[in-house]
Amino acid sequence: MKYGSANNSRRHLEKRLFLLPLAWVVFGIGEVYALRFLLGSILNIAPTIPNDKPIGGAIFPVLFFNVAAVLGVLSVSLYSLGVWNIDLSRRKDKADLGALVTLVTGGLLLWYVPLAFFFVVASIVYLLAVNIE
Repeated sequence: MKYGSANNSRRHLEKRLFLLPLAWVVFGIGEVYALRFLLGSILNIAPTIPNDKPIGGAIFPVLFFNVAAVLGVLSVSLYSLGVWNIDLSRRKDKADLGALVTLVTGGLLLWYVPLAFFFVVASIVYLLAVNIE
């Protein structure tokens, strides 16, 4: 009985390992096209002013986009390797996932709404506060 469950777990892990190449290919191609889309004609797409502050105006949102893409690929990689398991039956995991979604959404909204920075900071503070052990 124990051997069968270990074999089943191994098969499940092997299936999840197939996500790795897919995740990295999607990341690479997606990042190239997204950066080309954003930086190709940045003045028409992103709401920046020609004499805007460089950090708040363009560099911080682009940097956040790049970091969010890397973290997304890293989380898919850790999930497919079996290191990170999401258990949505626990309330803490749901709250952590909600804070992570708020962090990514708020960071991407920095292009359009500067007040989204407070949502980013609040979600970072929450994630740091509950995950310090």
